[in-house]
Amino acid sequence: MKLVFGGVIAVILLGLYTYAVEFAIQVVRCISTTGCSQFTSSSFTGGFATTMTTVGGLVSALVIAELAITQPGEAPVARALGATASARVTGTLKIVTGIYLLVWVLVGLAAYLFGAMWYPDKLTPLTDLGQSWLGLAVASAYAYFGIRQTS
Repeated sequence: MKLVFGGVIAVILLGLYTYAVEFAIQVVRCISTTGCSQFTSSSFTGGFATTMTTVGGLVSALVIAELAITQPGEAPVARALGATASARVTGTLKIVTGIYLLVWVLVGLAAYLFGAMWYPDKLTPLTDLGQSWLGLAVASAYAYFGIRQTS
């Protein structure tokens, strides 16, 4: 039950993060387009900024923490089921986890492209998120593959 409840909360947080980033991209594209009056920079409220950064940080922390304790080549979260789990449950968990990670990568990459590369400083929270996501993506890769600096 704990695994299901935690999974539902994680998916809800990912949805909020995705929605906030998608809205930020719509705003930045509109304010960068001559004649677009659907959104202004004030359309992206403090609530959106807080949701995007705080929830984005929580989602990223979950991804990095999970990848850090997963052995390279193993599916993240699979160890939580134990050896007694059915193949169907294990397969479902692998699919959900894979989709979760893929969405995190795609949303973060979109924030980086739109906020840091294509429209830098048009919407500061999106630029900041894009830049920090890049660092978090590198950290997650280091965590998963167990890359260590040698002396």
